[in-house]
Amino acid sequence: MARKLFELNANSCCVCKRTGVGLNLHHIDGDSSNTTVENLAVLCVNEHDAHHRPNKYPSLNHMDLSSQRLLIYKKEWERFVQECKKDNPQILATINAFGTYDNIVGMKIIFQWLGGRIVFERSYQQLDGNLDYWTDKAIEEVSRFGEKIKIVMIDKPLKIEFCNNDKVSLSRTLDEPAARKVIADDWREKSIATVYVNPERASLSILIFYKNEEIMYMGIHRCGNRIKYIDYKGVKSAKVKRLNVRKQVNAYIQQLLDRWSVGMIFYGTGNPDNPRLTEKCELPVCWEVDNTL
Repeated sequence: MARKLFELNANSCCVCKRTGVGLNLHHIDGDSSNTTVENLAVLCVNEHDAHHRPNKYPSLNHMDLSSQRLLIYKKEWERFVQECKKDNPQILATINAFGTYDNIVGMKIIFQWLGGRIVFERSYQQLDGNLDYWTDKAIEEVSRFGEKIKIVMIDKPLKIEFCNNDKVSLSRTLDEPAARKVIADDWREKSIATVYVNPERASLSILIFYKNEEIMYMGIHRCGNRIKYIDYKGVKSAKVKRLNVRKQVNAYIQQLLDRWSVGMIFYGTGNPDNPRLTEKCELPVCWEVDNTL
């Protein structure tokens, strides 16, 4: 029984996720005779003591360890551990580096579900060792859960920021559309992008599909002297370059499509319900006109 539970929990505490520490089997319902797998939670000695002696731990410095909450920790952690062992786990290990390109002062490895929800994270700083040591420890952490977990890295060093509520450092995860792309081994074969250009107004839309499911939408239009980009992250804008607006927009579209690395791209214009296919993105001359004048 104990061996099975430790395996289900990756030899880790289901609350703090630490390994290599003393572990206890805790009876969630308080009945020591109820020794079913469903009623036993794997806790480190610290969390086990915190459950039984909650008054010894200031509430602001420790999480809820009620029986109801322990059951949630157990189920969520065991689900994560089992998912990591699958051939195509819906889990990512996302690396955050902090500092500057010339001086990386810390690193985190964050285990996340595709939707961005964090399961747990490990932090490394200069007192722990150098960058090579952090990298080795991060890879070791991933390997103990599963060989098929994809590792991704945020593309630039981050500034260290802290949460206003609990004062812990903030973490950056991958958003769901990007995460779906990363874990898809057949992305190039099964991904499609469509670019529809409005023939009468300075607007267009881009859709990206994977296995016929919409993954990402972006709308682009000109508004006065700004080009606005609207997608699942919100609204961005860029100042119009007066010499050739269409060239500016086409360059952005190409960068976007290159970044998504889709297998096929279809361009169209005219009737949105039955568009005419074109060989490339053909923007009408109205993009060159300030529509607020």
